[in-house]
Formats: sequence, structure tokens, C-alpha cells
Amino acid sequence: MNWSWTAEREYWAWEIPKLWRVGKWVLLAVILLSFVGMIPGVGQVMNLLIVSIPVAAIVRRIIAVRHFDQIAHKRWQARTSKWIRENWTGLARNLRLEVRDLAGNPVVAGVGRPVWSEWSCVVPVVLPAGLVREDLVAATGHIAQALGAVRVTVLGDRIGALALSVEYVDVLGQPFSFPLGGAWDGKTVLMGVTESGAEWRMPIGPHTLVAGSSGSGKASLVWGLLLGLAQPIHQGLIEVWGIDRKGGMELAMGRDLLTRFADDAAHSVVLLEEAVEQMQARARSLAGRTRQHTASIDSPTVIVLIDELAALTAYETDRDMLRRANAAIATLASQGRAVGFVLFACLQDPRKETLPARGLFTQTVGLRLRDRIETAMVLGEGAVAAGALCHEISPTTPGMAYVLPETGAAPERVRAAFAPDEQIREAALAYFAPHPRPVTVPVQEEEPAPRRTRTRRPRKNTEQQEES
Repeated sequence: MNWSWTAEREYWAWEIPKLWRVGKWVLLAVILLSFVGMIPGVGQVMNLLIVSIPVAAIVRRIIAVRHFDQIAHKRWQARTSKWIRENWTGLARNLRLEVRDLAGNPVVAGVGRPVWSEWSCVVPVVLPAGLVREDLVAATGHIAQALGAVRVTVLGDRIGALALSVEYVDVLGQPFSFPLGGAWDGKTVLMGVTESGAEWRMPIGPHTLVAGSSGSGKASLVWGLLLGLAQPIHQGLIEVWGIDRKGGMELAMGRDLLTRFADDAAHSVVLLEEAVEQMQARARSLAGRTRQHTASIDSPTVIVLIDELAALTAYETDRDMLRRANAAIATLASQGRAVGFVLFACLQDPRKETLPARGLFTQTVGLRLRDRIETAMVLGEGAVAAGALCHEISPTTPGMAYVLPETGAAPERVRAAFAPDEQIREAALAYFAPHPRPVTVPVQEEEPAPRRTRTRRPRKNTEQQEES
């Protein structure tokens, strides 16, 4: 309990009206009984009624000592709900959330009773005919300021089932970590939490593209993937082939979790091309037997993890390496999913010129980006209108992102768990990959230079000499 004079005043300011609503009936009963005071026993009843109100107030206050914070919080929720419903009509009119009926009378968007969960509530909204979801989305910033909320978003896709999610405390505002070694469900990996406080589990199977500016928290997603899959990696059900074009600075700390690893252009291209070869060989072996791969120790799911993807697809100076890398990535992204070869790639610049195969990544994560245009590149044309504001994410919250599920549902705000260095080292020691294999670049034999042949000058015959 956090007691203070302010909290005490708030408690009694809420409690006295409730006591009065009951006490006025007790007082009325005492007054009526005073007219029949000659009847035996009436005096005792009157005394009991008079004493009951202060006794009830004292008992309620004693009980409230154990749950003072909870009671104060519920009362704050009730006051806030009342304020929202009483002031909504004026707010909606100021924000032009109204239309005119055939008689010219204004019809304002209405709200229902807020439903609370800790420090956030869901307020049902009814839009009159003529207003659309986009009108409500455009007003969320002003609504948040008017309600004193941290953030307001629109839930639902249909006009008849819309609601406002009003957050007074940002659940994703503080960094957090997950314990190591969690069980794997075979389909998803635990990456973080959603804005509702639920677990954020990313499906394993769709090719995933993570885009974010420098310092936006791409490392949290990389290590979230590796640490979340530490158990199946150690069991041999999953192999992670890692490419780190920052010289190994990011992935080297947990290199023992990787079955294969490359940190330069030559080894990275060979790794990608060998992934394509194994993918095609597996496809031939599964042809006619099944249409969907199931991970096993003999045939594990292979995740090709690429950090700084643009270094392979756009910034490589060797044109042949650039061509081979783009061809291999496009082949893996277009053919790999059904046979258990999955791409998980991170980059800073989401332009099509940087990643020609961008459209083949069906699961995208947008961290902090520079502007609306980049947000649309990563999450789609309607993402910003649907509430995905990657360009408004604060630099002080690395790992916060908007996720566009493969199902095409509305973007969801999430935050990835932070992975400290000690946890990464512990995972590499305890959950190492059982069958690591090096990446070998074939040595090209130099062709011998062609021998130069000396040409002989034609001799002049004697007849030409005599004529000369």
C-alpha cells in the first residue's frame, strides 16, 4: 500500500457520496421511527441504525487498507469512464466525427461503456452512415490528447464492429528479457510481447523481412529468433545458417548456435548457393510423397539468417557476386518454404533497388523507419492508414515494431525482448548446434597463360632481290 494524504482525500471523496446514498435512507427511517417511539423496541432499532453508518464506514476503511492501491485504481477507472462518456459528444463534434441526416440534424459518432484492462480500456464506437474507419483513424492523435492518453488506436475492420483502444500507460515502454530454454511448439517462436500484454509469437515458415534504421533494435529480433529456437537447434530439428556482413560482429558471440556461418562476400554467396542446391535436392526427394516438409533430425528445417542483407544484394562491388547472391535469395524465397528452407533477413534500406526480391517476403516487421514512405514499403500501402506508425517510434525504445502478419490482418504493435550478452554466451554453451559444417570457397585454378609464338619474316627470293 502506498499511503499519502492525497490518496486518503481521494478515497474519502469517492466514499462519502456512496455512504450518503445509503445513509439518507437510514436517516429517513430514523425520522419515521421517531414518530412511533412509544412502541417497545423502536428505540433500540433507531440506535442501531444511527450507529450503523459510521461503523460501516470504519469497517470499509479497514478492509481497504489491504487493497488500497487496487481500490484507488478501480475508482480512477470509473472516473475516467464517466469522463469519456460525458465529454465524448463535444469532442466528436470538434473533430468533425458527425454527419447530417435528411432533416439537417447533426448525428454524432457514439461510444459505449469502456471495458478496462489495467491501464488501458476498449471503447466501442458507433459511426453514423457517411463516416468510415479512416475518419476515426485520422482523429486518434487528437483523441489521445483530449483524453490524456499515451496512445489511441482503432480496433476492428468493419464499420459495425469498431472500437478505440485507449492506453494511459505504454505496456511496451520498458525493456524486458525472457528466460532461456523455453519449450518449442513446433510452429512459432516467442519473440516478445504485443501492445495488449500478450505474447508475441512469430510463425516459423513464412520468409521474414525485418527493416529498421540504425539503432532501431534489429539485433533484438535476431537474437530473439536464435534464443527462442535454442532447444530445437540443440536437438537437431532446426539448423540456422548465419550470414553476418558486419565482419561477424553481431553473430560471432553466439556462433556455436549456428550450423554454418559466413562473414564475407565469397563465403556468403557459397552458403546461399549451397542452400539452393540442398533445397532443390530435398524437393526432388519429397516429390510424390508430400507437399509440405515436416522438421525431423534427418531432415531439419533450415533457417538462413542474414544480417545486413543489402551488403549482399546492393552494396557488393563484385558484379558477379552481386548477381549470384540476388539469384540465390530469389530462388530460396520463391521455392524454399514448402521444403523447409526459410529466409530471415534484416536490412536498413527497404527500397526495391536495395532488395529486388522484397515482394517474396510474406512476413514483414517494421522497426523505427525514417518516414511514411519507408513504412509503406515495408508493411504495404495501407499500413499507415491502418495505424502502423513506424516513423513515429521513439529512438529510446529499440525493438519496438509493427508486424504485418502473413494473413493480411491489421498491423500490430509489438516489442522484442532484449538479449543480454551473458544470455547469448550461456545459450551458445548450453544449446550449441550438434553438427556444425564450415563453408568452403572452391579454389579456382589459374589457367596457364598462352605461349607466345614467334612469327618469322618471309624471306625475299633471289628474283625480287635482283629486280631491286
